[in-house]
Amino acid sequence: MQNMPPQGSYGNEPLLVSQPLQYQSYQDQGLHSGSVSGVEGGYAGSSHDDNSGQSDGYYGQNAGYDNNNALSSGPLQLPNQGTGNGSMNGAPNGMEGNNGSGELSTDVRKLQDELLSWKKSQESSQAKVNQLRQTLTQKSQENRELHASLTQVMQDRLMLQELVHKRDKEMDDLRSKYLSDVRQIRATDDDHATIEQRVRMLQAAILQLTKSSSGDRAVNLNMEAAQTLVKKKYKFGNTQPYILNMFLEKYIMDTLLEEVFHGPFYVGFPLAKEYGSLHKWMVDNNFTDQAVRFRQQLCFMSARAPVAQAQAVQEATRIAKAFEVKLERLYNNWTGHQKVLDLVTKAIELSLTMRSQAAEITAQVIPGESDFDPEKMMPAHKSKEGGKVKVCVIPCFIDTNGVVVGKAKVFCG
Repeated sequence: MQNMPPQGSYGNEPLLVSQPLQYQSYQDQGLHSGSVSGVEGGYAGSSHDDNSGQSDGYYGQNAGYDNNNALSSGPLQLPNQGTGNGSMNGAPNGMEGNNGSGELSTDVRKLQDELLSWKKSQESSQAKVNQLRQTLTQKSQENRELHASLTQVMQDRLMLQELVHKRDKEMDDLRSKYLSDVRQIRATDDDHATIEQRVRMLQAAILQLTKSSSGDRAVNLNMEAAQTLVKKKYKFGNTQPYILNMFLEKYIMDTLLEEVFHGPFYVGFPLAKEYGSLHKWMVDNNFTDQAVRFRQQLCFMSARAPVAQAQAVQEATRIAKAFEVKLERLYNNWTGHQKVLDLVTKAIELSLTMRSQAAEITAQVIPGESDFDPEKMMPAHKSKEGGKVKVCVIPCFIDTNGVVVGKAKVFCG
């Protein structure tokens, strides 16, 4: 036994005799515990172990015996490395090796599944991106089309604005020309509103003349002459003071109607009688529009011609003097010369304005026993508001279209 070296020994020095025994005990202990250290705890360079020649044994290369056959510190660490749960560290063919392969396969499958899921997610995202790109392309095309439409609309709008501006200018020119033409054939610039105001002023002037001429409590009024006028001329039995004043007002208005408003034409026109005949002939032969134009042109020339204005002044003086003769009989002390002249002059000017309108305005006396019409009439002082008309004090001023410019002043019994 001394000539044979112990199993597991690598040299002849006596210091190494106990080393195999100690390692054998470790080997036995390792085998008893079910652990085989084929790579990390085997013998370095042993020919009896099948795993001793593998290159992945750590302790077989670095932790065994060194080149001087001396024991290194590697084996001292083998118990700690070998004592675990009996696992085979580094053994590719052991049981734990098989479990590691199973776990690796599971991890690989998981990775493959995750990779497949990621690929599907990428494909889905790419599909969404493609769809969004397609939508963006479509919307961009629509936006371009809308922009082109908006540009066209703005161009059309500019063209329409220019056209409207042109039409407005044409309308302004036509309106100006129309007003110029109308102004050329109208004696004055009055319309229905101003004529209505002038009618009210004429009525107020008549009423003021009667009151001022009669004096306070009618002391200046010739009661006998006034009562005779009411009874004989107007066939009215009531001669109370307010009735007398009402008939004096009517008497003045009737004189103006006879001398001014009911004449054939404007009192300042020398050919007034001839005008009446010519106008009647034009209307009778269906030249109505021409008759209106003819009347307006004659009114315009009468208002502008100096000779016509001079004759109008002469006629106003003549009418006022004749009128004063009648009024002097009704008042004890007559002092209203200028008032009568002013009143007649206003009536003449108003008559010319009324005749110069396209729809001629005339003074229409309300017949007796007519029903009271609030659209055309207003009650006189102390008159009933309704019933039958007994006296028409002031006529109704109305145009040929039936538009009332001044209401009639009536007394209803």
